[in-house]
Amino acid sequence: MLDQKSPEEIVKSAKHAATTLTRASIIDKNIVNIGEAFNGPTSGNYLQTDRKAIQPFVSKYSFTLPPIALEQVQKWKPGDASGILPEINRAYFAVENRLYLWDYVEKKDVNTYEETHPIVGVGLVKAKPDIFNPEITHVLIIATTVNISVIAVAFKSQPGEPHSLSFYRTEISTNSSGALMKNIIGTKIGRVFMLSDLGDIWELDYRREEGWFTSKCSKTLMSSPATGHFFSKQNERCTSIAVNEEGTVLYKLNESSSIQLVYLEEDGKGFKNNCAANTRINEDARSQNSQSEYLRSDNFKIISIYPTTSAEATNYQLVAVTSSGCRLYLYHETKGCPKELKQQHVRTPPPEDLVGGLPNRLVVSGGLYKDGFMLYLHKHNEQQSWVITASPNIGKMVNRGSAQRGEYNEFTNRLEVNGQVLGIAEMPGVEYKLNELASLPSEPARHFLIFTTHGMTIVTKQRPVDMLLNMLNDVGSNINAQASNFREFFELFGFVQSCALCLDLACHTTTPLSGIELQASGDVSISAVKGATQLLETLGQQPSILNNLDTPPSAYTSRRDSVALFIYRLISPIWDEKIVKESIQGNVAKYSTVVPRNKLISIQQILRKLQNFMDMNPSVYPQLQPQNDEENSYRQLYDLAGLISESISFLLFLLDSDVSKIMSSLTLERQQRFRAFTFKDLLASNNGRDLTKGLANAMIDETMAKYANLDIVIDVLEQRCGTFCNSSDVLFYKAQKQIKAAESEANTMPSQNALQESLRLLKRIAIHITYEQAGEIAKAYTRQGALVSAVELILTCAHTRDPHNTSTEFWRNGSQYNDPRAAIVDIKKPFYDCVYDVLKEAIIPSSTTNQKG
Repeated sequence: MLDQKSPEEIVKSAKHAATTLTRASIIDKNIVNIGEAFNGPTSGNYLQTDRKAIQPFVSKYSFTLPPIALEQVQKWKPGDASGILPEINRAYFAVENRLYLWDYVEKKDVNTYEETHPIVGVGLVKAKPDIFNPEITHVLIIATTVNISVIAVAFKSQPGEPHSLSFYRTEISTNSSGALMKNIIGTKIGRVFMLSDLGDIWELDYRREEGWFTSKCSKTLMSSPATGHFFSKQNERCTSIAVNEEGTVLYKLNESSSIQLVYLEEDGKGFKNNCAANTRINEDARSQNSQSEYLRSDNFKIISIYPTTSAEATNYQLVAVTSSGCRLYLYHETKGCPKELKQQHVRTPPPEDLVGGLPNRLVVSGGLYKDGFMLYLHKHNEQQSWVITASPNIGKMVNRGSAQRGEYNEFTNRLEVNGQVLGIAEMPGVEYKLNELASLPSEPARHFLIFTTHGMTIVTKQRPVDMLLNMLNDVGSNINAQASNFREFFELFGFVQSCALCLDLACHTTTPLSGIELQASGDVSISAVKGATQLLETLGQQPSILNNLDTPPSAYTSRRDSVALFIYRLISPIWDEKIVKESIQGNVAKYSTVVPRNKLISIQQILRKLQNFMDMNPSVYPQLQPQNDEENSYRQLYDLAGLISESISFLLFLLDSDVSKIMSSLTLERQQRFRAFTFKDLLASNNGRDLTKGLANAMIDETMAKYANLDIVIDVLEQRCGTFCNSSDVLFYKAQKQIKAAESEANTMPSQNALQESLRLLKRIAIHITYEQAGEIAKAYTRQGALVSAVELILTCAHTRDPHNTSTEFWRNGSQYNDPRAAIVDIKKPFYDCVYDVLKEAIIPSSTTNQKG
């Protein structure tokens, strides 16, 4: 166990394990983003599977509208306002002058908002700063045939609690000037842009107060096909607008399938009109793939545009989708006013034979592109719509290096929804992650909302861990029933990655990480864990894909690599983060964790489950008495998992105490380390071990002041943070106190008794005393005339590192290549050097002084 090892062994083991984690991290770091995965100007490879368990997208829930809304939605006509407002958990549709808002999360009755005139457009935008009270988060823009109104919205949502939503009339409105504002969008700072049915683009502005010559609300015509205002090409009717995430570029899709850009200035008011445009998109696409029937001029039409984020890719900023399902990836400058809009890549749609059931070819009537996922809408008939999906095949992206990169590949499948589609959107709250192999089963997957005239369908994107869980649930713990399917799964996603997924399931936690029930993940059954364990045993013996400096790659297996990869992914949010952050409140320094406390506790729970899983399966993870490199590595990784878990306990216990008082007891150097160190520094370096010893002594002081009973102090500290502050630390603390007390009564019998008692205690814990600590204590003994005690303590510390004197033969007969005794000699040598220094100082006490002079 950890508490039976010397500090040198603990640090050395942690360093080896940390190096293994660094090597394992290469697997994830080698995954390129989508734009970098494009190998050539065009692509069109897809993978579709008939097995239900591993479909990329699945329908998770479907529920109908409340009866009153279901009755009213039958009056809705194509072209009427409808959609989803995921920021406030509402779906909406308008019938004449009434707007119906449905809470699809709580599935409550529909709220109705009534205007005087027919409603033609609805948009939800972030509220401008300093206009409303702080609780107002958004504004709902409602456009009618006569005017445009601004409704203040207050939305509150906390994990585990019902959300709240309130609407407030503001008396902020302006006339529509006869324009029907069909499309209303906004930026993150609250700028509002509107597209009319005539193709005009307007900006809506609102203020807190009226001015001498301005009202609270006004609109400005930015672009009109009649005038060609700010665009050089006249009579171009705009059919769609979009704005990028940063709110710096407005994109305009024209009826001719040309795209033009407007730079939105940083002052939040102005814009520049001489920006990029591309009027040759079809020609550019055909030059890259002249044989494609999807790009013929007679059927080429862009129907929608979707700005992308830098998290997805940096070499394109916009995806344009055609009516035939082609995706055109376009790029432009991201700083200042873009001067060019060029085509980066053309991706053809999923073939009809993969999608299945299409009478001729895909005809896209709408859809959504978001962070690498494409959902095409295809109207099958008046009663049913199809959703054709496309998403990155992460297995192909992981299992090829950049030098062997093949054509970009995606998964595809088809879903069916009842009714006419009124809106489609992604549920918020899930951070974009291309590498879904790194997702834990307890983390929410990405979910999409499809709102129809029947109700709502919740579609979830299945990650590899979800697919594996489905396969295991289908067969229970009898994996032999589908042995070939499991091997196919491992080959698709990689053996190391798949073994890590098995650990995800075996070490799952039910900690709720999502505040919305619709996004909740399912539980992992006992039979699924048993099945995952069998997979680790039967399919985890592939040779390592990691290169090791000390041994050839074949010395390790994919199962060992997967443990390292699992731990790396789990701790990566904290490993290179500072332990604490400091803030000054008044004149007092306050300390808190950089990583949220609940995240630390969740990581700790999973690490403990990993250790327990390894303990329960010694045939899979033989690490109690290591016999080879693989088993040694298991042991190092096992110990590191325990060390990180204990460090979290130690840190939280420390922060629950009087941190300012504890800090004041540390040396200035240790204080600086405490503020600057990461978890990696703390656990895998000698300076980190020294810092923990200093903090342990300070914690003992703090706890002794509370309880004043040594046994209680030991119990409290060992329960809260045994590895970092245990009985050996308490005994060391007690011995130091006795040495200090002896100094105050030098050359007396009580002084000699105190020194003898301190030596007895220190010899009991000699394995835990570092050579630096032994040297400091030896100096204190020597100052009080106890030279023999000083030498005895140091030699005892050395002997505990090598109780069988295996290093003696090393000195007598010499070493051989890779002789394990050399490491023992390296550990013992500093102690012998320490003895030499102590004896030298005792024999020639003035030597140090003379050298200094």
